[in-house]
Amino acid sequence: MWGLALICLLPRPTCAEGAAAAPPAEALLRAADASRHVLDEGLIRIGATVEREGEVTRTSLDVYVRAPDHALCVFRDGSLAGRMILTAAERVWLFVPGTTHPIRISPNQRLFGGASVADVARLRFAEEFTAVLLEDRQVVEGIPCHTLALEGRTPRAAYASGTLWLGVDDGLPRRAVLALPSGKPAKDLRFTSYEEERGRTVLRRVEIHHLLPAESGMLTTLEFHSYEAESLPQELFDPKHVRSVLAEIAPGRR
Repeated sequence: MWGLALICLLPRPTCAEGAAAAPPAEALLRAADASRHVLDEGLIRIGATVEREGEVTRTSLDVYVRAPDHALCVFRDGSLAGRMILTAAERVWLFVPGTTHPIRISPNQRLFGGASVADVARLRFAEEFTAVLLEDRQVVEGIPCHTLALEGRTPRAAYASGTLWLGVDDGLPRRAVLALPSGKPAKDLRFTSYEEERGRTVLRRVEIHHLLPAESGMLTTLEFHSYEAESLPQELFDPKHVRSVLAEIAPGRR
């Protein structure tokens, strides 16, 4: 199944001076989010490529975001053209062309297919996880990294735990491996490209290695083409009004 996704339950290592390490770990999480969330409100234009068993599928999508936890993902072309995924806090809806009512998506369904791309846009490490800074540093793609053990803040979180690697010198996310509440590894994110834009560092490219059996062998690459700050109507994130509002602010692009 064509799909997009965002981001292993690893045994939690013992961290000496755990109580003292927690505050810097939380600060590292907040700093890590800065390069991935350069917009509090606006539009992110993304190109996506999905590779599996020799087949390659490409699409483009617009992701409208409003901090801290609202996102609307609009697929513009490819096999999912016209579909929309609306995320408001822990609630998620799928809109399919030709249908009248949206489909409510369960937490488990968010892990597969186009629904999970909204999680890519809205995931904030500092808000969704607590962290412990581990003593051992590791190297990711030649970059020395801090290693953080993550634990979900709420029992209803799609990803309950994992590990995050942040560059020692720049604090940028370099890799994140996340697991389900069952402990099963789900996604392996590789943050492979950053650029300077208007005096700030922004994320440009993420590779997502899918680890669950249903998506075995699948690789999704997201290219973040632009970040466009703009004020968005509140109704854009209301499932009752999203279609009509989108027709007004982006005519011809529904």
